[in-house]
Amino acid sequence: MGWEHRIAGLCKFVGATLPPRLSYAVAESLASGLHALSPPLRADAESSAAYMLGEARESREVARAARRSMRNYARDVVDLLRYNGRPADADTTVSFEGLDRLDAALAEGKGVILVGLHLGSWDVGAAYLAHRGYPMSAVVLSAKDNDGLDAFMRILRTEAGVGVITTRDGIWQAADALRRNQALALLIDGATEGKSVPVRFVGGQVQFSAGPATLALRTKAAVVPACTLRLPNGRFQGFIGERVSPGPGSNLHQSIPLFTQSMLDSLQGYVQQYPDQWGMTRSIPPRA
Repeated sequence: MGWEHRIAGLCKFVGATLPPRLSYAVAESLASGLHALSPPLRADAESSAAYMLGEARESREVARAARRSMRNYARDVVDLLRYNGRPADADTTVSFEGLDRLDAALAEGKGVILVGLHLGSWDVGAAYLAHRGYPMSAVVLSAKDNDGLDAFMRILRTEAGVGVITTRDGIWQAADALRRNQALALLIDGATEGKSVPVRFVGGQVQFSAGPATLALRTKAAVVPACTLRLPNGRFQGFIGERVSPGPGSNLHQSIPLFTQSMLDSLQGYVQQYPDQWGMTRSIPPRA
């Protein structure tokens, strides 16, 4: 057994054993340390916060928002550890609205892309759906130059019942999961790789990856928006929205930006309502 398995097992034990308040406090302290000691990570967090707030990156408001975002991501990791360590508590901890929409989309037999954002506890939402018997895979961004971190997170997600497809694996594994009529969780607001398209997002314009729209159009998979938000009482509320249409584009080139915009339109209201739970750390130019 490799060290990643031992560390994952220890983290699951600690996350399931310590009181939630203490687990969160430890994780937030580590996140604050990363914020202070990692200039590239801090720069990306502040860039995202500045865009969201429409403020100068050097402002105090942006610095505070960036720290909150990183601490929130640390809480997300704790959430997955606790959920993964106590699977029997799933139905009393997590609830979902709109599962009938997911059922209807899967009934078509071409797979479903659950498109989401780095918002709330997305890993808990995917693990919950897997616990309920939905065939789940997730596309995740490979950690640059950190195979150990990749292996650690793969273990946690796999043991929660979620198949892992990294961005290194390429689009074909994702397409294969859809051909097997799986639900494929895909976060659309990550770092762009390859072709990107401009979209309107929270009051400005940002380049987003064309990959999700291209995958959906080529596989004919249904696309439904999804997110899982943390509630103040230690519970989680998941939402699955109405199916997203590719729009009226007459060819693939025209459809991709329209489809990408429709995906963002179905989700960005959640970001505006829960800005502190948006955990994207990506460099974004200021709003024009």
